[in-house]
Amino acid sequence: MNLFLSIFLFCSPLFLLGQSELNYPELLYPPQAIKANWVSHPDIQGGEDRIVLFRNEWMVDDPSEAFIINISADNHYFLYVNGNLVTHGPQLSDIRHWKYETIDLKTYLKTGKNLIAIKVVNYGKRRFYGMQSIFTSLMVNGATENAKVLNTSGTDDGWKCSIDDSYRALEVNWRGGGPKSIVGGFYANNPTDFVDKNHYPTDWEQPDFDDSDWVDTQFFEGASSMGGSMAYLLEPRNLPLLTWEKEGIGHTVRTSDIDVSEFPVSGKTVVPEHKKIRFLIDQKYVTNGFPELIFSKGKNAHIKIKYAENLFGPKNTKGDRNIIKGKELLGYYDHVVSNGKERQKFTPNWMRTFRFVEFEIETKGQELVLDSFSNYRSRTHIPSIARFSSNNETYNAIFDICKRTVDICTQDYFLSDAYYETMQYVGDTKIHALLWQAMSGNLAHTKNAIEQFHRSRDADGNILGAYPLRSTFIYPTYSLVWVDMVYDYYQLTNDTDFINTYKDGIIHTLAGFEKNMNELNLVNETQYRYFVDWYTGPNNGGGTATKNNGKNSAVVSLHYVHALQNAARLFKAIGDKHTADTYLDRATAIKSSVYKLCFDPNKNIFAERPDKTVYDQHTNIMAVLTDAIAESEQKALLSNILNDPKLLQATYYYRYYLFEAIKKVGAPELFDLAQRPWQAMIDNHMTTTLERFESDKKPTRSEVHPWSASPAYFYFNYLAGIKSVKNDFQEIEIAPVFGILEDMEGLLPTSKGNILFHLKKIRSKLSAEIIVPKEMSGELVWNEKHIPLKHGQHTYILK
Repeated sequence: MNLFLSIFLFCSPLFLLGQSELNYPELLYPPQAIKANWVSHPDIQGGEDRIVLFRNEWMVDDPSEAFIINISADNHYFLYVNGNLVTHGPQLSDIRHWKYETIDLKTYLKTGKNLIAIKVVNYGKRRFYGMQSIFTSLMVNGATENAKVLNTSGTDDGWKCSIDDSYRALEVNWRGGGPKSIVGGFYANNPTDFVDKNHYPTDWEQPDFDDSDWVDTQFFEGASSMGGSMAYLLEPRNLPLLTWEKEGIGHTVRTSDIDVSEFPVSGKTVVPEHKKIRFLIDQKYVTNGFPELIFSKGKNAHIKIKYAENLFGPKNTKGDRNIIKGKELLGYYDHVVSNGKERQKFTPNWMRTFRFVEFEIETKGQELVLDSFSNYRSRTHIPSIARFSSNNETYNAIFDICKRTVDICTQDYFLSDAYYETMQYVGDTKIHALLWQAMSGNLAHTKNAIEQFHRSRDADGNILGAYPLRSTFIYPTYSLVWVDMVYDYYQLTNDTDFINTYKDGIIHTLAGFEKNMNELNLVNETQYRYFVDWYTGPNNGGGTATKNNGKNSAVVSLHYVHALQNAARLFKAIGDKHTADTYLDRATAIKSSVYKLCFDPNKNIFAERPDKTVYDQHTNIMAVLTDAIAESEQKALLSNILNDPKLLQATYYYRYYLFEAIKKVGAPELFDLAQRPWQAMIDNHMTTTLERFESDKKPTRSEVHPWSASPAYFYFNYLAGIKSVKNDFQEIEIAPVFGILEDMEGLLPTSKGNILFHLKKIRSKLSAEIIVPKEMSGELVWNEKHIPLKHGQHTYILK
């Protein structure tokens, strides 16, 4: 292997690529200085699916001066200066914490007349479930004196606007009548686009466009601190802008008629007049972003562009993702009508996720020329630079698909998946956050997610299951997971100020959950669903182990114990011994009840409920993590449940907790067995991770699901044994366990710099080549030997 040598080039401190959000990571332009208003088009009525285009021309004497604006919009905007795309936003949040971006435009300016052009999209009644909205509107505020000329006021402010009549939203049909647009049910992402270029104002974002028939903007609401209370309460973006990186798209692999096999890689393709064709492109790996089609001529030709993570065979089977024969693309699509002009451009108004793209084209009386097709990848600007390689190619492939999944789904919030829902769920984010920290060494997204979940809490203490959100999803178990997330953050950073920020929220949430407990010290059923995992089998309760709405569920009761124990550790850290002891006493009482009522001495495992009719891995995993069973019996319990196929199985999501249990009891020999389900993904040539186990009754939907990417985290945290002991990697420990591996090397980015390692096991001997940044101290542990780590690159031999 040569990874260690290649990644040596990356051992410089963590950096941000192309960072241009001026309020990240330090707040420089607070909302109190915003004096602009929210404006809109006078013909906009409310929440209809419309696009409003805005333009403003102004003079610049010195383009070298900083020219800083604050900008936001509802639902989403794309910002152009002198015809160049600058960024899009705003960062996803809620009405009471509406985000604005702060950007210096000077690199886009020129002496003399300049143009700012902004497209604001309202996706309509079926907009993304995570997207709150009041009214289709725009706010631009000059943060520097010279930029105040662009302030939106709604009265003689120089801004003109027009409704783009070429656009309407295409609802993705997943329920109700008619043919379904997708396979697998629930869809919470945005609708797709229908664009008729015959009604499109071509070059509207260019300086020489004639906007003489456009109208003045109309005042909607104030955006200042007082006026903000009438609409959006503004706060600065707290994460970097998203990337806009051009990415080539793969070859055509199947066509219905004319030969387009070289498109889009090798240039343009001509589709004759009066022709219907269909062709399929395979990107070879899943990606996401904003695909751009450039096309010419083809007056009134219809172009459908369909996107999918995978292809489907008979009865919606998937199988080997590299095999396309006998399979079809079933997924959402954009629909474009050509106006016959040269170099028309179509880019969707929201991200698309795909490995496969299928074009369906019908031309009329003029040939259509497809000039080019490429993708602009959307990711957070925070670099993901972690690397891992071993002597086991399956592990290497698993790391790759896990990392790609996490990278795709880290935008300006943590996406639950990249295609179907794209929401920030609590249970998903707990795992995603730990993975992203390992891939980037950065905690900004984690802090943002914990804060947003905290803001979602209802009067009963429930954390919404996903947030931001325009609906009401409540899973009481996810409220408990939020407490666990706060503990995860503290355990890494030792930041007691962070605990104090959320201590009242923790008390409220745990008090709310306590109301769910019954006289048996087990949970009652509630009006909400206790989501645990996507169980398969006869007792599938739609996310809970049984069909009795979770009443007397042992695993849910133990999740409460887990949260109580973590809360006790947090309150102990801030010196609140009374609260800590109260939580520990309550946890002990519930554990005792679970053991008394649900442990089966004949099977030596826990049942899922006292009637002992249902047995699952989940209850037993949580029993280990909470010490509901004696430590001396925990390793045997894990081995027992991993070798019993009759139990309800922990799927990809819940195996994060299984890996944690294996680490807790010190059983690296069980890690490979617990990871076996990922082998099927590799065998099927997947390039990202599945949402759940395949089932004949319910095929999986999402193929880009970070909650299923946990092995990559444990490669670093457990197999290589690298962990922070104090203050976010100020002090570290490296205690490798290897499992079935014999050789591991990689790069783990941290806030204190990058750790590079090459660990090799030769029988009972360890050879460790390690680079440790100067900001760190720590020790290497092997066979109960502890030796100090030295700064820089050193080789250690331990027996």
